[in-house]
Amino acid sequence: MMTKTKVSLEGIGELVVVSPQTVYPPREDSLLLCRVISQFTPIPGVRALEIGCGSGIVTMVLATLGWEVSACDLNPYAVSATRGNMESNGILGSHRIVESGVGEDLVIPSGTGLVVWNLPYLECGDEDHQFEKIEEIAWSDIPEKGWGGELLNFLDSQHNVDELVALIVMKTEPEGKSKVVDWEQRGWTSRTLGSERFGEEKIEVVAFWKTGSGQTPTIIDTCTSTMEEVMEISNGDWVRVMAKTQTNGRGRKNSQWISEEGGVFATWKLGSGLIDEFSPGIIQTSVGAVVSTVLKAEMKWPNDILNRKGEKMGGVLVESSSDEDSGIRIGIGVNRFGFSREGKIRGCGWEETLGDVDAKEVFKKIDRGISSIFENTGILPLPCKNSLVIQSWMALSKSLSRGVAVRLDNELVRPSGLNELGKLRVSGGSIGSVDIGDLDVIEWLGYR
Repeated sequence: MMTKTKVSLEGIGELVVVSPQTVYPPREDSLLLCRVISQFTPIPGVRALEIGCGSGIVTMVLATLGWEVSACDLNPYAVSATRGNMESNGILGSHRIVESGVGEDLVIPSGTGLVVWNLPYLECGDEDHQFEKIEEIAWSDIPEKGWGGELLNFLDSQHNVDELVALIVMKTEPEGKSKVVDWEQRGWTSRTLGSERFGEEKIEVVAFWKTGSGQTPTIIDTCTSTMEEVMEISNGDWVRVMAKTQTNGRGRKNSQWISEEGGVFATWKLGSGLIDEFSPGIIQTSVGAVVSTVLKAEMKWPNDILNRKGEKMGGVLVESSSDEDSGIRIGIGVNRFGFSREGKIRGCGWEETLGDVDAKEVFKKIDRGISSIFENTGILPLPCKNSLVIQSWMALSKSLSRGVAVRLDNELVRPSGLNELGKLRVSGGSIGSVDIGDLDVIEWLGYR
């Protein structure tokens, strides 16, 4: 028995897919994955590999977009179906479809930069009564870490893993056996590129890559300022320096940052091209959102990390330069321990929110969070500006929801949003609605 499906995708056109009874046909999750892939720009010389190609819809979309794509499936009928569908749709490359899979002597072709897999995510038994064993492979997950864990182990065994982007479909609600956190714990960054609900289930298309393309950060014992130290390093667009202590850290308008030992004092130097995509203001608030989330703390516009009492835990400083070697520099200073001066509390620390967590572990989480937004893999699209605005506003809203307010020109106004430049939008009183770009013109009220 054969099933014929006509698939129409924007920018791709119409494809006709014939699926034998024992082969996974194009479904909603396959089409979600295809829509995400259609946003990618193929890179000359970089190949794609689809694992578990089923009836071939994803492989055909990749090939139509201009990728040199290979594919594999453990089901020999799927291999035949993909080859036949490619040929009937006039798509070249059917000779690169082979019978193989993870755990079955799979070989990643030389030059592959993108690995794609619509992971089987059904629990064994969900549809067992309908399918034979060979079909079950395409639908059902496996015990323990799931197929996602198997793929993770396989990729980590490859010598070129730092050059790969893995794009996979995962069930995230309710969470399946394949989990994002398993990848993060092994040094991978993730970026969700698409999602859709099917009844009570939520499916996401998640991209994974080695944070910083596998390049380790520079960690030093002490320096005057990591913002200055990072300028001495010029190897790529993702350079990170962390110091155990710094003697002359600085904050906004060159104010001195007190660097208590045990905290995280670090600077990220990103490529100069980032400033063409995002303003320094929205970069700063987005990174602030990352840091406040990692520390389970709150954020005050534009760059302070606070506890619920309004005591400062850390801050974010963004500097840009037209010099290609300088690019964007993101400086972060956060305390591990609270401290006081002259009998007054001067700062709090993450031990108040996270407990006994080492500075290196906090740095890794922040590093991964910044990477998930701003690291340019060359294959994946960067997040849209609106998504950064939403992420920043959600972080700011934690304190605003508790009644924190703003005074502007002796009038009490209400923060109501952010714009794409990272400016704070306030409204109320006689001013109507205005966007504020200068912290010094407003006064925050409501922090204890």
